[in-house]
Amino acid sequence: MIGVLRAGELSLHEAHRFLHAPAPQAPDAPGAQTWDLPLIWREIREGLKRAAAWAAEHGVEIASVGVDTWGVDFALLGKDGALLALPRCYRNPEHAEGLALLDNKLGRAGIYGLTGIRSMALNTSSQLAGWVVREPSIFQAAGRLLFMPDLFHFMLSGVACTEQSIASTSQLLDAKTRAWSNDVLRAIGLPPEILPNIVQAGTPLGPLLPEVARDAGLSPSIRVIAPAAHDTASAVVGTPLSGEQSCYLSSGTWSLLGVELDRAIVSEEARAAEFTNEHGVSGTTRFLKNVIGLWLVQEIKRDLARRGVDMTYEQLAAEAERAAPFRSRINVDAPELTLAGDMIRKVQSLAKQVGDPEPTTPGELVRACLEGLAAAYARTIDQIERLTGRTIATIHLVGGGVKNTLLNQMAADATGRRVLAGPSEATAMGNVMVQLMGIGEITDLAQAREVVRKSCRPMEYSPRREPAWGRLIGRSRETTR
Repeated sequence: MIGVLRAGELSLHEAHRFLHAPAPQAPDAPGAQTWDLPLIWREIREGLKRAAAWAAEHGVEIASVGVDTWGVDFALLGKDGALLALPRCYRNPEHAEGLALLDNKLGRAGIYGLTGIRSMALNTSSQLAGWVVREPSIFQAAGRLLFMPDLFHFMLSGVACTEQSIASTSQLLDAKTRAWSNDVLRAIGLPPEILPNIVQAGTPLGPLLPEVARDAGLSPSIRVIAPAAHDTASAVVGTPLSGEQSCYLSSGTWSLLGVELDRAIVSEEARAAEFTNEHGVSGTTRFLKNVIGLWLVQEIKRDLARRGVDMTYEQLAAEAERAAPFRSRINVDAPELTLAGDMIRKVQSLAKQVGDPEPTTPGELVRACLEGLAAAYARTIDQIERLTGRTIATIHLVGGGVKNTLLNQMAADATGRRVLAGPSEATAMGNVMVQLMGIGEITDLAQAREVVRKSCRPMEYSPRREPAWGRLIGRSRETTR
């Protein structure tokens, strides 16, 4: 994505978009999925070429480049900087072993008190705890651990470090000092010297490597800037939050729902409610809950295709709109839903468990998932209000899920709050905003958000009263605001 700032407004221009997915298995761990790093790097370089061509055609000078990605996954480099193994995928079932090891050594309450991060098998800490036991020799050979965006920054600039927001997803940082936690590292058995220095979002890392610039047709003076390198952290920067009575909902494969605070909340009540404290820009904390997102619909689409029913997301949404409402309740917090495969059977089983009819048609399946998501949003906002003492009146919904108008209206109806949907490319906007801070064109986070407000016009969804949401959410009576 190319971001262009003119007269205080930001426009985005898509240079290149590509699909990627985990490779079937790791050669050294049958059944484990790895990320196709050569493909991603090849496509990034293609994107740089196309960006250079677009900029030349439109008379735009490219000043900087920065990368954000999903959280928790990482690569290990040898002492010579060479890749030791392809990065593993966070959805691998093997990571449950590491979570059990950490539970035994620190306990869920103990590690939450240290890091403020919810314990999950997908966390970097869990991945590492299991891997250190299975293959200690690879860590003896390792010179540096880099999270996914840090790896691409290294490949672009030759500078090896990690940005604060992506490091915070790992469950390896101390919640108070925002530095690496020696207690957690000891519990894992991880050599602390392989962890990189932590830099703040907006830090210039260096110029593009000459060979990368030459291949893309870009100036070698272009700076590599660390944005908020975790995609949700960038999305929150790109969310036009309207004060303490607003929350953000980054809607995509995952739904990340929370508020921006100036400190972490590591109480037992917050841990029991499964909230996490990830780091944002300018010393902020993203107090949020991971709610499974449109991954459910993505998996249903794949299941249907395997059964010979090939439908677009638009067709699935239209079928869900026509399906009978409140027919089949499912608990979207069920852990089995986070794993790939057999999603239709899992959804049907969850409906059966609560005595509701099993959804069978594509519309019924998708509608059950969307209603379950909206109900989870409502429960999560109730928890946010209780844990923070804030009153939430507005949900700022951003990300690719903005396009799912049915879910957006359900979110308003279920929560009883106004929903402002947009921008859909909040992550890209936030990434660009931090790069602009890094090169001195934007002064601070407040100015960045003001630019975002001027640059997008959100769609508003007003809540409609429907008592049936109370049953789905689990309240004794429906509330509206």
